[in-house]
Amino acid sequence: MTIKTRNRLTIILLLISIAFLLSDAIILFYTVYSGTFSWPDAQIHRFLLHISSSRHTFIAAVISIFVFLFYVSASTTYLSLEFEKTQSTEIIYFSVFLTGCLIESVRIFFPLLNLWHSFSSFSLFCGRTVIFGRTLAPLGLLATAIASGTEQRQNVERNLVILFIAAIITAAKMPLDTATVSPACLIPWGQDSAFSIVRILILAATAFSLFFNSRTMDRKEQTFIGFIILAVGYIICCVILNFETLVIGSTLLYAGTGIYLQALHRQYLWQ
Repeated sequence: MTIKTRNRLTIILLLISIAFLLSDAIILFYTVYSGTFSWPDAQIHRFLLHISSSRHTFIAAVISIFVFLFYVSASTTYLSLEFEKTQSTEIIYFSVFLTGCLIESVRIFFPLLNLWHSFSSFSLFCGRTVIFGRTLAPLGLLATAIASGTEQRQNVERNLVILFIAAIITAAKMPLDTATVSPACLIPWGQDSAFSIVRILILAATAFSLFFNSRTMDRKEQTFIGFIILAVGYIICCVILNFETLVIGSTLLYAGTGIYLQALHRQYLWQ
């Protein structure tokens, strides 16, 4: 993949993220103002007083969707400005991670379209799309560590196809509990613990690879540290339970990404 093609894809991802951010914000404001915004129990609550823990989870989950959307917009803006002329395959795979984060936006359809209590093909599609995104994101990060070497630059397109196919197969095969919808705006899936453990193992393998590379190539460890903070923040943002986890997760996600990308940028300035 050429630098020109990569930059075009980054710009496309930026435009899509901004379009999603603005459209979701406008539609959310309209549904709340018109009284058509639906809560998990299908009852509209005008004030945020005396609400149950599930409502805390729901509100935090809705905010987390916009945290992801703004995060993708900010990250792609930084990539397009700072890595425009940099021959970095890490940026290609990091954009795959950002695509996985962007896909979190489909969760907004549950309150906007009142998909809480009626099973439909569209709600099933949204549920599987979330699984696709949550599979694609850690795989993209893994590829930044193990498939970003100079010898791998000729295999970028092949690697991207493998990542997307793996995420599609996982999303298609994962069993869903269509009888319920979580207050976090997603359909629970079977084998949730196993799925979460696999994702954590993928991120752990990425961290180990980055640490090993920094040692063998005599590089500073800011990239490794930034990735650890980023990965922990991403996992927390995917498991929103309340406002506290939302604040902690989003702070770690943004701070870790800043450290990681700045360290990566300095690394390529010296090459």
